[in-house]
Amino acid sequence: MSETLHLPTGETITIRASGRRGGPVFEVDALLPAGLSGPPRHRHRAQTEAFTVLEGRLRVHVGADRHDLGPGRTARVPPQVVHTFSNPFDEPARIRMRETPAGPLEEQFRALARGGRFPPLGELAAINVRHDLSFALHGIPEAVQRPLWRLLARLHARLHARLHAQRSSSP
Repeated sequence: MSETLHLPTGETITIRASGRRGGPVFEVDALLPAGLSGPPRHRHRAQTEAFTVLEGRLRVHVGADRHDLGPGRTARVPPQVVHTFSNPFDEPARIRMRETPAGPLEEQFRALARGGRFPPLGELAAINVRHDLSFALHGIPEAVQRPLWRLLARLHARLHARLHAQRSSSP
């Protein structure tokens, strides 16, 4: 049974294979609106990502290379390689994205879908810390990023605990 997530940036993500509970692969079909700028340049420590275009076009940056993909074309991103994707074109794109082995991406998508208009940075930081900081933004040294991810995760945990305590003590 598939589940569909709606992200505040307009993407609709249908989960085809869940990586929850130790599944080896996380796979989604995603509908990306025209003009989508996509995520910031980033890398994953241990996961390979593959982006296959089913309909429309997709721009994928892998390292220093830029690829404009059409239907049936795939871009593979090995671990540790900086990448991003976007749909700067005039029509929506439907893609299949596969993360192997399954890592934190499913949790990140779920957090983004719940987060509303603004990304839930504290929750995303907590996810990253739980997964041994497997996600890193490009252009910010890891010596700076790692403590910031941990600090955001701790602040998120404290805020979450405080809110839970307030709800528990309310009549």
